[in-house]
Amino acid sequence: MNASKQRQPNLFVEISHFLISNKLTALLLVTILISALCVVQITHLTRQQLILQDELLQQRDELDLQWRYLVVEEEFYSQHARIEEIAKMQLEMKRPTSKDEQVIVLP
Repeated sequence: MNASKQRQPNLFVEISHFLISNKLTALLLVTILISALCVVQITHLTRQQLILQDELLQQRDELDLQWRYLVVEEEFYSQHARIEEIAKMQLEMKRPTSKDEQVIVLP
């Protein structure tokens, strides 16, 4: 049984000896591992930025909708002011004063 253990190589020891004897291969392996970790980190940051972009686009759409409602409201109030101006200038109308008002009391 001892002889069969000797015949099977220890994989970790073999890889370690190989990497120590081949420094260029070890350097390339470390470079690949660092590169893979960088890819994972950049992918994570990219996904965070995409989520932020989606949130900002949604906020932009909400603000655009709110702005449209405000434009419609402004147009509504500007029409009222325009009508009042035409009534004053062209028709010479004016708001009644308190002297011109009459109160009618119903029994």
